[in-house]
Amino acid sequence: MRILRRLAAVVTAAVVVVSLSGATSGPLRAYADRVLTLNAEPISTNRATFHADDGDRLSVVLRRGTLPADSRLAVDIRTPDGTPVHEPVEGVGDLLVTHVDAFTGGTYTVAVVDPTGGTGTLQLVGTTRMTTTVNGPPVVLPIKRPGERVFVTFPAVAGREFTVVGRGNPEMVETEDELRLTVNEPGGRELGLLLQPGYDSLPVAMDFTAPATGTYFLEMTTDDDTVGTMTVHVTAPAEPKPITVNGPDQPLTFSRPGEKIAVTFPATEGRHLFAVARGAALKNTGFVQLTAEGPDGRTLGAAAAETPDLTVLDFDVHATGRHVLRLNAAPLAHGRVDLAVFEAATATAAIGGPAVEVDIDRPGRPAFVTVPAKAGEQLTAMINTKSISSDEGLMHVTVRSPHGTEIGYATLGAGPRGDYGDAPFTTRTAGPQTVEIRPPGTTTGRFTVQIAGSSTIRTRVGRPAVTARAEPGGRAFVRFDVTAGQWLDVVVRPDRVPSDGISLRLLAPDDVTGHGSGTTLSAGDTDGETITFRPPASGTYQLEIDPDEDQGGSVTVQIKRH
Repeated sequence: MRILRRLAAVVTAAVVVVSLSGATSGPLRAYADRVLTLNAEPISTNRATFHADDGDRLSVVLRRGTLPADSRLAVDIRTPDGTPVHEPVEGVGDLLVTHVDAFTGGTYTVAVVDPTGGTGTLQLVGTTRMTTTVNGPPVVLPIKRPGERVFVTFPAVAGREFTVVGRGNPEMVETEDELRLTVNEPGGRELGLLLQPGYDSLPVAMDFTAPATGTYFLEMTTDDDTVGTMTVHVTAPAEPKPITVNGPDQPLTFSRPGEKIAVTFPATEGRHLFAVARGAALKNTGFVQLTAEGPDGRTLGAAAAETPDLTVLDFDVHATGRHVLRLNAAPLAHGRVDLAVFEAATATAAIGGPAVEVDIDRPGRPAFVTVPAKAGEQLTAMINTKSISSDEGLMHVTVRSPHGTEIGYATLGAGPRGDYGDAPFTTRTAGPQTVEIRPPGTTTGRFTVQIAGSSTIRTRVGRPAVTARAEPGGRAFVRFDVTAGQWLDVVVRPDRVPSDGISLRLLAPDDVTGHGSGTTLSAGDTDGETITFRPPASGTYQLEIDPDEDQGGSVTVQIKRH
């Protein structure tokens, strides 16, 4: 990469004047090259002059020639009244390119510093002007001469969104110097920069919204002696297409580089929706991004998956009205995407009631089973798989409070009973608790959810043993008060133990997540298990009795001093 530096002061010295002239014409015309060979004898400065009209965009190219490799090339360019076009520029390479945007007509001066002597070549290079249309065919931008500037104009309407995609062809991609493509509004202000477009064969893109109506232009430049072409696309999104919530999949097509797709749908405040994009047929991209916007344009959510095969976005509807869903992919994405917007499959279960069935009939669609409950209830969600389309890995089930906080979880697809999972949880606030089933990938299927309650009995330290019974799928709790510092034994003996055993956990007063110390009482263990502990604080402890999976069971429990 060429190193450029700004000099602090303008160089002044005796000069040799040679004229570089080009015929006058309008802005953005192509100049014929004019070459100046610097004096062969040592001199301090060479100066050349050239004519430019207001609005001309030119380049002055200085080649090192026989100048020593360790010398620095410096160029100072001034307008007819002596105003610097920009601060003097110097470089250490074999070629120095300086751009000139003429803002007044007349004779311009180029001063070239040559502190050591030798020969060099000074060249005036003009521009190539082209036009293109939005959503039209690609335009190929050529740099035929080192230092050449290429301009492409296109019309734009204020407020409209555009995407510019640039991809350098092989001879451009291999350059190590800066290849730049700038986007400029009608007044000339730069809106954005694509640096090294197509480097390593990867295209780059820039999105912008036109601030005003008029003729915009792209400018391509490079700092070295590279010549070649770049392919550029200017794209604007089409009008959004309507899609029906809970309706069929809608096929959409990415047909041109940089294209963005949008759909619209009406939605009512309070709904929770899911947008699912399936792009297995999409080429030249590693992702599909979904963005949902409300009636006021505010972003409600965005999502992008690691592959375009399946992308799922869920979001809440905050206001009734027209919503927009935007699809974006890599700049050269091409092919079909199937899009759907729908609600989750839902059902309501009762504590201790029968199992309810939910049908997940579309890829990416979850199931939500709500359970009305009071605060402080100790429950278990039992999930069974009735049918499943494919095995794409573990399936996670999450239990959430009315506020959306995770309070329990289960996993299907692991262990000897991969079609079953249970999620014990303790409710923190009253209201509808939600069991969420989210199949992985494109998996669909039917599932049942049943909510089991729990039984609780109280005892005291030193009292006779009590019997705790857990219903199938449920849990039992033995509660007892302790004094800080006491050494205690919790003695558990079998009464009716299922074949897979019973899990035992000792829970402290503030342990609502079930992470307490524990052990397992096996079916053939006639001696039972003893948990010895010394409570650090006084309070009410609980022993949780949890038969494995969806089985029931019972044990006797006695709390004794150690």
